[in-house]
Amino acid sequence: MNKIAIIGFGGAGYCAAEEARKCDPDARIDVYLDTDIGPYNPMLTTYYVKGAIGYQDMFPFGSLEKIEEELKLNVFRKTPVVGLDAAEKTVIRADGSEESYDSILISTGASAFVPPVEGKELPGVIKMRTAEDAVFLKQYLSEKKPKTGLVIGASWVGIKVLEDFMSCGMDCTLIDGADWAFSIAVFPQTAQRIHQDLENKGVKLGFGQMLDHIEQESDGQLTAVMKNGNRYTADTVAVCIGIRPNVGFLAGSGIAMNRAILVDEKMRTSAPGIYAAGDCCEAYEVQSGQQKNIGVWFNARKQGAVAGANMVGACKEFGGNALLNLAHYLDYDFISIGDVSACTAEDEVYEYEKGELYIRAVRGEKLKCINMIGTAQINGIMKNFFVKSFETEDAEMDVPTRCHLLANGIPAEFIDFIGGKTFD
Repeated sequence: MNKIAIIGFGGAGYCAAEEARKCDPDARIDVYLDTDIGPYNPMLTTYYVKGAIGYQDMFPFGSLEKIEEELKLNVFRKTPVVGLDAAEKTVIRADGSEESYDSILISTGASAFVPPVEGKELPGVIKMRTAEDAVFLKQYLSEKKPKTGLVIGASWVGIKVLEDFMSCGMDCTLIDGADWAFSIAVFPQTAQRIHQDLENKGVKLGFGQMLDHIEQESDGQLTAVMKNGNRYTADTVAVCIGIRPNVGFLAGSGIAMNRAILVDEKMRTSAPGIYAAGDCCEAYEVQSGQQKNIGVWFNARKQGAVAGANMVGACKEFGGNALLNLAHYLDYDFISIGDVSACTAEDEVYEYEKGELYIRAVRGEKLKCINMIGTAQINGIMKNFFVKSFETEDAEMDVPTRCHLLANGIPAEFIDFIGGKTFD
């Protein structure tokens, strides 16, 4: 009988358990959780805060009790794993007890990063990542009714927290250390349009400045003091600078890591019998051909399913994915596919703008990056074609897909630019 452990139980952990159970109905599957709630989608937390969905809607697979029964799991609630003996495939629990397994999956995800600045623990300073964070913020906004909000970090989470604030009628300011929003994913030309839209909606912007510390005023308000001396005062401050993979407990394990855990196409780490999936790992990325950390819910689920199958003796591979960033906020849709940093002055550029639609794409020998605004209805098609262009030599877009893009207002010239099939 296969005896496996799953450390962390988000999208990756759940899909690993589900696939392992399909492949081996008799396997013993132990799941270790820091909390006592089931797997939730972190990207749905801000939708709950603003009332767009209910609490249970953050949990796409149902309650922990339901999952435990259906998949026949042994769930260790509020049982943190503090260490791992990779050579012996042994889990070390917080109480000092140990358990050995045939194989172990690390699917611990990532946590919101709050820099170690003075004032980060003050009342009214919030972060957003977990379901618990969402419950706290929703209650805070309901009870305290803040009138002004400051968001530090023009990140994918930061922009959604900004939306939550504005849905409460708050006067908002958005600040980031980079020169523009979503700096790792957008071209300056795209950022100009994003900034203009935010300003048109009443958001005050302050880019190119780093947080130094946070102070509390005599009236209870908070002031974020920047390293350049600028001061921003608000009723509440959201620190949304980014996330960090939860891999600290692996110190001394010998498992190979960069920023996150390195895995191969079967989601195997450098240690035999130890796997990793989701936001805590770096898997194959098609554009660079290297291992990269891409924190996307779809990726986490797909990687988890691959790991779960392989842990019980089946054989599956993760086909890789592309860098992908997308956001829907304040009735605005944006997506970036590919690596902005790979683009050079010698590359060919395509740009198009009509009404709310904006496209900017760059290619050398192959596509490098696409930014699109106002194209939510075709984002999935574009992402799939981008991946295909690297996986298949001389990839072309089929005629039905081309027709679908044209029907949604995408110019024929753009389709030709990215490699779409032409016809008379």
